[in-house]
Amino acid sequence: MKLAIIALAGSVTLGLVPAVSSPAAAHPIKNSTLTGNRLYKAGPLPTTSCRERPVKKNDSASAKSYLAGVLKCVDRTWTAQLREAGLKRSRMKLTYADKVPAKFCGLKWRKDDFNAYYCDETHTLLIVLSKELLEDPGDLFLFNLVATYYGEHVQNSAGIYRAWINLDSRNKAELAEQNRRYNLQAYCFGGAFIHSVWKSLHRGPEDWDDLLYYLRGWAGKDGGSRKSITYWAGAGFKSGDPGSCNTWAAPSSKVA
Repeated sequence: MKLAIIALAGSVTLGLVPAVSSPAAAHPIKNSTLTGNRLYKAGPLPTTSCRERPVKKNDSASAKSYLAGVLKCVDRTWTAQLREAGLKRSRMKLTYADKVPAKFCGLKWRKDDFNAYYCDETHTLLIVLSKELLEDPGDLFLFNLVATYYGEHVQNSAGIYRAWINLDSRNKAELAEQNRRYNLQAYCFGGAFIHSVWKSLHRGPEDWDDLLYYLRGWAGKDGGSRKSITYWAGAGFKSGDPGSCNTWAAPSSKVA
């Protein structure tokens, strides 16, 4: 399960890590669900259109409408892709809160801990529409928020989540690397979806550069370095192909 901490000034992603167990797994990752998933061979995502709804400052209703519209687009695209790969698709639910809840997905939350969280068990994405977020909604940031978390939902549907949770690790450093492989793949899947609808958004290169600025704020031990985040999000965005998002077969230097 990935624990995502979305800080408005600079986002950070942490992994809720599986327990270290033995016997230890050796490098490289040898689980075929991770390294040879059928999703990688299904080809680029279909090019489609996605209409962005306006987002008004300090208006939760318009933010919800925007996010629901993005979810509809991303769900349509990935449903077709999962079907092409011969994988079962489950529906991702989207729910909202106006402040950090005391508990969600079996976890206790502290004030200002998280602004978004995907619960793998219930396939539910919770987005906290806080006062700070609504003051500066940054609609492409919101677009990527849904795209990236749906990428985690895709990992769940493709069996990647379960395979990752069940990986053994020899030490904390290897465990952190496994978490980075998982998180960086979700960023890449998000970038691939954005590529598939980019023309319909009528945005320029500067918009993608601005988004990368926010994404690099997610850097950390379990989220990956700024360089790795830029690389994997960019790989998905440039190709539009989940096949370019196989972080599990990449050398350690690419998932630092």
